[in-house]
Amino acid sequence: APTTLYEGAVYLCESELYSVEKLDYPNRRAYVKKTHGDYYTDAIDYTDVSILEGFERESAEGTVYEHGEVRVVTRVVGYKKIKFYTLENLGYGKIELPDLQFHTTSYWMTFRKALVDRLPYLRLEVIDGVLGLGYALHSMAVLHLMCDPRDLNRCVGDRGAKWFIRLSRGSKGIYSSFDSREEIPEEKLELFEPTLFLYDNYPGGIGFSHQLFDDTRTLLDKVLRLISRCECRSGCPSCVGPAKEVGEKSKEVALVLLKEILE
Repeated sequence: APTTLYEGAVYLCESELYSVEKLDYPNRRAYVKKTHGDYYTDAIDYTDVSILEGFERESAEGTVYEHGEVRVVTRVVGYKKIKFYTLENLGYGKIELPDLQFHTTSYWMTFRKALVDRLPYLRLEVIDGVLGLGYALHSMAVLHLMCDPRDLNRCVGDRGAKWFIRLSRGSKGIYSSFDSREEIPEEKLELFEPTLFLYDNYPGGIGFSHQLFDDTRTLLDKVLRLISRCECRSGCPSCVGPAKEVGEKSKEVALVLLKEILE
């Protein structure tokens, strides 16, 4: 709800548009009125994940795979007005809502410094590759588990919960996981070991993370075939995601990462 109902939002219900005039957050009520505008709203949010407890762990050269309990924190900070059909950006608005926090279970993989350092790519290019890998892994995990795509969510950040990646249309950056949420230059990261989290999108978890952990090799083999057989040049919605969102080198780096960890 925080990403769809907020003051200024355009809410779609049964093919009708409603403008949110007032949000009574403590009582969980939104006051709306019907509108006939030519735009919709898209929330801008940050999500970071911190590890609370690891249940099982498996190490390979350059990579660590785990599953366990995590805390997910989502902060909605603003919204964009997007025109129908043309997708033109018509402006921005500010949102002030409490952070949404919950504990759940997650599967995650960490790319160790030794692996990252031997790759012929800049740190931001490595992040592009991890984002693309996350996109493809999420798609494959949904098919593997036979669940709804919304049952799982993903995040790229630091296993020590010091930074996370914010990704939205046309922008990408490394941000502090602390209250300031300040953007951090890539060269100022003391330890760069990107971690890809794939977590159950429900408080308490629903049991997916353990199965993903057990089937890691099978899933990664399928993801490698998915990406390598896609005929696009640098990324598309069928493999690592649109290149304009995840980066021009996302597909290339994702393939290199997969080949490194599957050797």
